[in-house]
Amino acid sequence: MIPKFRAWDKTHKKLGMIDADMQDGLFQSVKIFDEDGDDWQESENFILMQSTGLKDKNGKEIFEGDVVVMDGWRRQVVTFGTQEVEEDFGSVRIYRGFNLYLGGGYPNAVMSTFEVVGNIYENPELVEGDA
Repeated sequence: MIPKFRAWDKTHKKLGMIDADMQDGLFQSVKIFDEDGDDWQESENFILMQSTGLKDKNGKEIFEGDVVVMDGWRRQVVTFGTQEVEEDFGSVRIYRGFNLYLGGGYPNAVMSTFEVVGNIYENPELVEGDA
């Protein structure tokens, strides 16, 4: 699978898909495109978010930084990296990769229905008070 990215343009406060030139594993230039496929400019002031490769119940691709609702009521931010979680009963679990910890372990999350309701950049109000 070829990794797919989108970017938050911090200068223009816009979210879009990217087209990037890479050399030796480093981004040389990045163009950010809106939903219509129009690029608004090359940007150096952006935050990349990788696709999880999964889609929500409506067929929308889920990216790092998305806010998802599980089974219509439980909200969580999709993150990437290492996450250490201490359960109520004292057990510690370490997850690497895309994280969507919802309590009770991943088996519960896998069997759930997710819906993307926004992202942390365009909809910060969805995560305010969750820190």
